[in-house]
Amino acid sequence: MDWSSKEGVAEIEENLADLSLEKTITSSLKSAEEIERLTVDESLNDIQRAVFLLSSGQEVQRISVIKNLASLITDNHDDAMRRVVPKVREVLHLASIELQQAAAETFVHIAEKQIVLHATYSQTFLQTILTNIDNRDPDISEAWLGVLLQVISHLPKDLIRKEILTVAISKGRLTQLMQSRLASCLILGKIATRFDSFMIRKDLLPLVTSLCQDIEYEVRACMCRQLDAVARGLGLEPTKSAILPELVELSNDEESCVRLAALETIVNLLSLLDDETCTQTIIPLICKFCETAMIQEDATLPTVARQFGKLSHGLSVNLNEEQKAWMMSFYCKLCLLGLNNKNKDNGIQEKDPPVLTKSPPVLPIYTDEDRYIECRIASAFNIPCMVLFAGARNFKRELHGTFASLCDDPHPMVRSTIATGFHEIAKLLGNNVSLIQGELINLLKDESVDVLQGLVSHLPETLQMFAKSSGNVVTESKIFGFGFSNVVHCRRVSGLSELIPALCEAELNISQCRRWRLHVSMLEKLSCLPKCLTSDQIYSKFIPIVTKHITMHRVLPVKRAAVRTLCVFMRYNRKQEHRQEICSRLIQACCHSKSCTYRMLFIDVCQDIMEFFSKAYFKDNLYEFVLELAEDPVPNVRLKFCTILPMLKSQMKLPKDRQMLQDLEYMARKLMLQENDRDVKSAIRNASFELDKIQVVMESLTKPGTEHDMLDQRKEEEEKKILELEKRELEEKEQAPSKTGAPSKADRKKPNSAHITESKPSTKRNTGSKTNKTSISASKKNATSSILPGPPPHHTSAKASKTTKSTLKAHSNSSPLSKSAGNRGRKSPTHAENNNIESPTGNNRRRAGSEGLIYPPPSISNRLRKVSDVGVRRVASSSPVQGLPQRNSSASSVSSTSSRKSNVSTTKSKKSSKT
Repeated sequence: MDWSSKEGVAEIEENLADLSLEKTITSSLKSAEEIERLTVDESLNDIQRAVFLLSSGQEVQRISVIKNLASLITDNHDDAMRRVVPKVREVLHLASIELQQAAAETFVHIAEKQIVLHATYSQTFLQTILTNIDNRDPDISEAWLGVLLQVISHLPKDLIRKEILTVAISKGRLTQLMQSRLASCLILGKIATRFDSFMIRKDLLPLVTSLCQDIEYEVRACMCRQLDAVARGLGLEPTKSAILPELVELSNDEESCVRLAALETIVNLLSLLDDETCTQTIIPLICKFCETAMIQEDATLPTVARQFGKLSHGLSVNLNEEQKAWMMSFYCKLCLLGLNNKNKDNGIQEKDPPVLTKSPPVLPIYTDEDRYIECRIASAFNIPCMVLFAGARNFKRELHGTFASLCDDPHPMVRSTIATGFHEIAKLLGNNVSLIQGELINLLKDESVDVLQGLVSHLPETLQMFAKSSGNVVTESKIFGFGFSNVVHCRRVSGLSELIPALCEAELNISQCRRWRLHVSMLEKLSCLPKCLTSDQIYSKFIPIVTKHITMHRVLPVKRAAVRTLCVFMRYNRKQEHRQEICSRLIQACCHSKSCTYRMLFIDVCQDIMEFFSKAYFKDNLYEFVLELAEDPVPNVRLKFCTILPMLKSQMKLPKDRQMLQDLEYMARKLMLQENDRDVKSAIRNASFELDKIQVVMESLTKPGTEHDMLDQRKEEEEKKILELEKRELEEKEQAPSKTGAPSKADRKKPNSAHITESKPSTKRNTGSKTNKTSISASKKNATSSILPGPPPHHTSAKASKTTKSTLKAHSNSSPLSKSAGNRGRKSPTHAENNNIESPTGNNRRRAGSEGLIYPPPSISNRLRKVSDVGVRRVASSSPVQGLPQRNSSASSVSSTSSRKSNVSTTKSKKSSKT
């Protein structure tokens, strides 16, 4: 069609006009005759309605009645058995496949629940099942045969022997059709699980032997697969005399499917046979079978490769050294099938070349190359079992080369299979796991996403085994990390540095593919790295990657996984400088972002921080920032903020956090009164109900009572240990040069002491000043009482400024990036511009939203209070909102008075020092 011509355009318009016409759809409408036929008299009871529908109803109505037959029998047993069940049996003779399948499911359900007596079931339902087994339709016959096999498990032995065994014997005769003899094999195998040894030898064994020697190979293969159940019912001695000779004969059958069935049965019987039988009969039989399969390279070879792991493990106790060497050699040949085109050695002859004919070439569906690939895939699946067979000490000599060839296999499915079981091999090798570190690096650098997916699924277990086996791990102190079951070593010089580039490359390849679920799994698995690598390695290599995904990735679950992993990295980072910078990045990238999506993500950050850190750390670093989101201009942000309100209240401890609790409750009341969005109103109403249910914990000197309090105390102690460890390492670094002839400790301390505190020289000159002594003691007290470093340096609040400044003084030599982090994280105080609330400075400032951030001048930023003090307390004192209760500002006045007194005392001390 020429789209540029006028005829083409006219034809398109005509077609569109036809589509736009209203057409009456009559296919789904029912005629009056059909409606009358589907109508049932409402005065009929359940039994009468069922009989009526089975007699003259439609197919759908009959199926509905048969599916509800069990409930009809339960409610009206006598009437249903007398009137409904005979009607069902009558309908099944000429019923469709759907109705037959519905009846089969119902009969099995009645037998499982034992709704009727066994005698009644035998007279009614069982006779119907046995009759329908001989149906001409193979699908219907197979369905009812499955029903019979399920019903046998719920019937008594005498009933099975009387009703079912006779049918199986009659169907197993040579005069019957092959389909009947196949059904007899399946029935005999199921009956053998219910009979004892005497009944099996008397009633079943002659027929079983006859079917194993049947003229049809399908019947021989089917009976061979049932010999496992027959042998376990017979016991060891009858099995050795009656079953094993048949198995040996079937393993040498001319048909490959019969030989495969014999091999599978032998593998399943290994746990039943004794050592003598395995040594004298099974091992020679297996060796001969495997050699024949390798020489012929027929369809049995993939099955041999698939079952070789079970054979090696089951016969390992009965093999001598020569036989073990043969098993290992044969396995190595399986792993190398199809990788070279050279002539095969070790007694395996080359196949004859194909004879050329005049017929056109026909490509086979299943080629030799496919068979070789299937063998290598099965061999890769069995590699953990072969490592267990050879032993960790002999792995390097016997299996390492074969394992390396599987890891470098040209087919990606082989590499994917070996990657999926890599963690099992690492566990079996134990301390020798470093032998396969090169293979792990190659698999991590693989371009196939399937290979990476196999590694990622068990990546933590693999990396932890490498970390445990590395001999250069130095542990100074042990901290039981929250969220990890194992011990986290605080100070370690890890031997896994070679894996870092490979892990980064694997994460890059996964991030570039379209499988975002795999990327989420990869980021979640990276949270195990604090157990394996040092804090500096994680900070320099992996934190930039995770931070990039938070700020640049488009898929929200990936962002969420990256945030959680970053919180884990921050939790177990040993350097205060790094923790401060990570916290500043999260605040700047999420809380201060122009996008409401990132501000909503910051609430998820706060939830993770509350999960991994102590309550004190969250309140000192993130509490006031998340409280700012209550006045966010986007309703979705406020809606998500309402969901975190109960968690915020659970972080409080009285009487220490009384002011924070008042600010939180005031913000909740303010949202409830002034909110205009319907969804946010509903959310804040539900959150207020939850807030009323939460009881604030009272801080006491005794031990915590609840499990949650004990967990929080444990987190707090861990955070203290991390600070103590960092302080101890700094002291060791300062003392190290003095042992090597460096300048003295006093000479090295002079510039550092001047850098830490500016008032120290004046303190030395004026030792009698009480003000200086008080300030020094207060700073020491605050430095020791802080649990983890406070909020980033850009943040100054009325309540947290003392603890933060004292902590930064005590650790100022470990935070060179604090100034840059502070400049990035500075933000203006929040104020409700939409609610006509004036800012503390008297000017109407814009909120940090879609137009950017507003930075206050340095003179004002040094005097800013918390958001609860600025956005709530000053608003309540200066311009109270209508409808809100007036708040007492005694706490703020006391704090301001105390700060003025401290400033006056500080100026007096400075003047006295100058004089």
